[in-house]
Amino acid sequence: MKYFDFLIPKLRALQYLSAIVLCAAAIVACGNTQPSCIDASATTLVKQIVEESLQKEISGTSNDTVFFDRIGKGIQIAVKNIRTSKKDDTIGKVTCDASLEVTVENAGEIARDPAFKSLQNTEHRFASVETGGPVWKADIQYTAQKTEDTKNLVVELSGHMPMVHLLSALSQAGVMEPKLPLGQIPADLLASGNAREAAARMMNQIYGAQDPRHGCWMLTFEETPFCMKIAQSEIKVLAGERHLYAIATGQGIDQNGETITTHALQGLVGAFIVGEKNGRSAFVAQSTRIQAGTMGAAPHEWTMMKLGANDNWGWQGQYSDCHQGYCGSRMIILANRAGTVGEVGNLPTEYDDTGACSDDACTEKSSTLRSTVTVGKLPGNSEFFDLLVTVAGTSDGEMLKEKVWTLQFNSEKHAYVAPSDWPFADRDF
Repeated sequence: MKYFDFLIPKLRALQYLSAIVLCAAAIVACGNTQPSCIDASATTLVKQIVEESLQKEISGTSNDTVFFDRIGKGIQIAVKNIRTSKKDDTIGKVTCDASLEVTVENAGEIARDPAFKSLQNTEHRFASVETGGPVWKADIQYTAQKTEDTKNLVVELSGHMPMVHLLSALSQAGVMEPKLPLGQIPADLLASGNAREAAARMMNQIYGAQDPRHGCWMLTFEETPFCMKIAQSEIKVLAGERHLYAIATGQGIDQNGETITTHALQGLVGAFIVGEKNGRSAFVAQSTRIQAGTMGAAPHEWTMMKLGANDNWGWQGQYSDCHQGYCGSRMIILANRAGTVGEVGNLPTEYDDTGACSDDACTEKSSTLRSTVTVGKLPGNSEFFDLLVTVAGTSDGEMLKEKVWTLQFNSEKHAYVAPSDWPFADRDF
């Protein structure tokens, strides 16, 4: 149980200053005695400020402490080398200089991690933190004073935020956790029930530590670097066990870190299904390098859809593009195929060639098609249900009568196939 409340944070000498209040009775008796810098009540509050600041930094606006609780097991916070720099007897206030020391469980492994080295080289705000050994150090200053009415102890702290920012950045990059062999996921991956946190931990094991410069996981495919980010993550409880469904999308970047925007370059998609059996997590299906999209980018928006019986869930993503006046959109459908997530559908959903026309006669013969896709419910025991596609618009200048086309799954081709009268046939973009 914690017996404190935060006061309003202040800014002092370009460092964050935090204040914390504790009834001294929780540690020592309340009274009128002036505190000293080495009082256990004061140093305990300093450590609590650091802990609370780190928790807030890691959790952000989610207020989810699961991630912080796991990271916190690997660090120990201490206040050492305490000196009294100022003492004001008239108001009973002391000003103290000290060293904030954080013992990091796997400091040697962290120091060898490329993400840690990158932070050291690019983030000057961490320069004041000494990270040369298992104990990381930063200079701090704090004041301690009793309130006049309640005699509670007030502690204000500054100088601690560079340490907090460094620990948070490394935690978010996956560097703070002890490493497993690349590709192996932690057995407790789904224990928290937090899909986003589980997906980030999984990404750290699949793609390596997150690159703090780009805020993504880097993957090189066919000599092109791709910046991979989590686009979708959801935990479903199926047959009483948790399952994580996660999509990562990649944007091609050049050697200078600039995005590549060429029609010929597709983006990359990573798709993962993780199941839980007897409390231990393991992959059900995965793929790290699915090519999809255009202009160097993968589709960004993904939604889950139930594609078949026995909890056969997959994803649908969509992207658009134009080539010399021929424009359109495509839906990509991904699903588990014998332990590998693969593309089982690639359907045009919109088409417009009016931009390719240069005169009215051409425009009158142009096509503008649009559609909506739903999943059929029969046959109910099928591995893959039918897709029902409602198409409307104009084809070669003729208004189409709205109709629903049925796309069946072809088990030999492992994909949905279009019927012979498919209105999008031979219409590409």
